[in-house]
Amino acid sequence: MSTITIIRHIPPPIIGMCGVRLDHVAATLENDLDWLEALGVPIERLDPDVHSADIARHEAARNLLISQGRECLPLVLVDEAVVSQGAYPTRSTLAHLAGRARQDIGRAR
Repeated sequence: MSTITIIRHIPPPIIGMCGVRLDHVAATLENDLDWLEALGVPIERLDPDVHSADIARHEAARNLLISQGRECLPLVLVDEAVVSQGAYPTRSTLAHLAGRARQDIGRAR
């Protein structure tokens, strides 16, 4: 089974007078990754601010971060190959990358 590695910056919550607001796009990605994990897909989640040594193991990701900086984030790798950069993938895209069947897409929401 393919391993999906996602390298993304986790934005801090915005705290204001109305309470705490999260980045909903980033939160949706995290929920979609949780869903894939529940289906048995191996997921590795890395934040450059926290996991720089782990990211250095991924040559293609390391080279993109050196040449493009954070503009290439989020990066999605499948078995070490970069398959997406600079945009948050949808649930259906992640399912396709993981080789999951179409009927799995609606499960475990």
